[in-house]
Amino acid sequence: MRYDMIDLWLDSGTAAIALVPFALLYLVAAGIVWLTHLSPARPFFASCIGIVGPFFASVAVLFSLFAAFLANDVRHQSDEAAQAVAHEADGLRSIMRLSEALGAPAAPVRAAAGAYADAVLEQEWPAMRRGAILSEDLRPLRNLTSAVLTHDLAASAPAAAHQALVDALIEVRQARLERVTLIASRSAPVNWLGVVILGVLTQVAVAVVQLDKMRPQALALFVFTTAFAATVVLIGLYARPYAANGVSDAPLRAAVATGLP
Repeated sequence: MRYDMIDLWLDSGTAAIALVPFALLYLVAAGIVWLTHLSPARPFFASCIGIVGPFFASVAVLFSLFAAFLANDVRHQSDEAAQAVAHEADGLRSIMRLSEALGAPAAPVRAAAGAYADAVLEQEWPAMRRGAILSEDLRPLRNLTSAVLTHDLAASAPAAAHQALVDALIEVRQARLERVTLIASRSAPVNWLGVVILGVLTQVAVAVVQLDKMRPQALALFVFTTAFAATVVLIGLYARPYAANGVSDAPLRAAVATGLP
């Protein structure tokens, strides 16, 4: 499976992510049954009867290890994405509360923070759900930066309060950078290829220990293929941290709610 095929599958939507592995892997299993029992090559496979069950286990262990590595990589990315959103929300909440406490001189800061949050939730987040790369429209962030760093606010606000605003702004900027970076992040392609290749080899291993009768072989292949496809689907559904079933925008919405009058 080529890397671009994996990306195409992961970007194809929840339904395709769930259905494609089952369809393809059941097709592979059916092809193995046909090849070993119904094809002209049947006499050759019949001469190989006698391979014992432990042979299957050696390949299955390697498949399990690669699947665990891939699942751990996907979970790590998801955790990083959730932390980036939480930090961005904390920074926005701090900016809004501090600007409210500072009164009229910080009103532009509060307005700029609200505009930034609206841009993230209404423009960036839908694009992130689709896995699209965000545009370089940084005007809301620049407006927020300008509002926080304006000379008038620095002169009128207490030094400690203004420093807290600056620290919160830095937290927002860093968290946004992490969030944008994670949109385009991908699990190591070698992990995906390892899972697919070793999974198919495990299907072959299941088949060669059941060469004497077709129905037991078909049943064993059905059980393992179902587990194989389910594993791939579960990992694939969470491989994009900001997909519809991934990280929620609830922390950002909660942060905006704290700044509403």
